[in-house]
Amino acid sequence: MPTTILTTTSSTRPGSPSAGDAYFETDTKNYIIYDGANWRGYNSDGVSGWSGSNTYSLNFDGTDDYLTAASIVTPTAQQGTISAWVKSTTTSFSPIFNISSNTNGDTGYWTGLQFSGGSPGKLEFGHRPNAGDYILYTSASTYNDGNWHHVMVTTNGSAYKLFIDGAEDTGATASGTNNSNVVGGWIGDMAVKNSCNIGVQRRNADSTNGYFSGNIDEVAVWDSDQSSNISTIYNSGTPGNLLPLNPNHWWRMGDGAEGGSGSTVYDMSLGSVNATIVNQANFDNTTAP
Repeated sequence: MPTTILTTTSSTRPGSPSAGDAYFETDTKNYIIYDGANWRGYNSDGVSGWSGSNTYSLNFDGTDDYLTAASIVTPTAQQGTISAWVKSTTTSFSPIFNISSNTNGDTGYWTGLQFSGGSPGKLEFGHRPNAGDYILYTSASTYNDGNWHHVMVTTNGSAYKLFIDGAEDTGATASGTNNSNVVGGWIGDMAVKNSCNIGVQRRNADSTNGYFSGNIDEVAVWDSDQSSNISTIYNSGTPGNLLPLNPNHWWRMGDGAEGGSGSTVYDMSLGSVNATIVNQANFDNTTAP
């Protein structure tokens, strides 16, 4: 066992490391090891969450690609946050992250982030906890310009906030049926929930209601209101290390333990809800936020 441990910080890492070089980062409290190409971060509990860079995203063809999670995310949560980076030119309903019932057809239950179908190009949060009530919380502007954008929705259990590119969208509008009954609601309010996916909304067994077209990166979920941490999460337009904020789930879309290959996207938080790639959604190392 070494008697001396070399230290650094996330902003002062050695510029010309050798494969196998190891340091303890005093600001992130992570051990990092250089693998010959990238820094890999290791928490003391063994979760490898932050490599020091964001190289990959996941590209979806809009036809049949999606990720399905191994289990439902925080099913009893009454407060929460969903965060993701997206790049698309879609004009159709295009789900980013979705939890739904897959046994109730078009009258089923769902909640999640998406590009709107009714307002093409706008980013939107939707919540339908039962067959009668639903709310759509829609951005004021369109974001299907082919550029990367960060989108995040939060609730404290009584009110939503929609953030686009690091700033609250105070012009976002609410619509729906009996939406005052469900405003501020979250996953724990849903009557039925048995499908958790990225890039698709699944309903009625294996049928679907739209696929995502474009790139998705750095999807994170908390069962707490993270609105006070938006500046850290947005990180001036560059995805950064979310581990200090303790996300319940964090899929890095190629930059996690999957290393840009395979059919599994690993949950790099302590939640360990891994996701499986369905129908060849591709890791893309040519474009990342």
